[in-house]
Amino acid sequence: MPSLRLAILRADDHHHRYLESTLRSRFDVAMCAVEPGAAKMRRLRRRRRYRDYAYAKYHDVRRRITGKDRYRRDYFRHAPDLSGGDGTLVVDSINSPEVVARLAQTRPDVTVVIGCSILGPAVLAAAGARVINLHGGYLPDYRGNHCLFFALYQGEPEKTGVSIHHVDAKIDNGPLIQVVRPPRHGDESAEQLYCRAEKLAIHRLVGLLDQLAAGEELPAEPQATGGRTFRTRDRGPSHDLRMWVRQRTRFARRGMARSAG
Repeated sequence: MPSLRLAILRADDHHHRYLESTLRSRFDVAMCAVEPGAAKMRRLRRRRRYRDYAYAKYHDVRRRITGKDRYRRDYFRHAPDLSGGDGTLVVDSINSPEVVARLAQTRPDVTVVIGCSILGPAVLAAAGARVINLHGGYLPDYRGNHCLFFALYQGEPEKTGVSIHHVDAKIDNGPLIQVVRPPRHGDESAEQLYCRAEKLAIHRLVGLLDQLAAGEELPAEPQATGGRTFRTRDRGPSHDLRMWVRQRTRFARRGMARSAG
């Protein structure tokens, strides 16, 4: 395979744009479809999923007032603004007919997925034989949302990472290509580890695609059974408060230990 023709299906967070700009700098990105977070929120309201909407709104506000959104934006600041440029298709749903039609027209060698809703059968079929997802969690143990946070919350920091895997019809279930684990340096926040893991995984994906372009097929290790799928509403204010108290307690203990020494 002398060159790769890529399609990207993504949401609109800062690291999602970074992924697109990184891939565009190395490969032929023939199409990109963006499902904005605001569109997901509107869909929750239309479907009267008010509880899910409330939790999604909470996390949006939490990230802004705590500075975590600014931290992520600055961490991925080298990515240009790609909101609708370069032929990008902005849609209310990643499973819209427009996405299916564009994928069928593009016929990509590889479709890369990050951050968007679960792919429906029509999109998955049109996306081609190689569909790769960057999942922000350690598979198979942590599926769904806020996975890195819950790994730390449940006392499993060794299971913080981003999983690069093949996509099938189930949630975060396809064969694994690689789990990228970020180096940890003391009492870092979930946001800091998440950003580090995502950037490492994005650049690791570039290396894997280079190997594929050179004729080397990607790994495909079946996932073990088990693990848990976390929903957005599984993380509420009480979880964030407990995590904050734990971190403050650890900081205080370290300060006392240094003083005693």
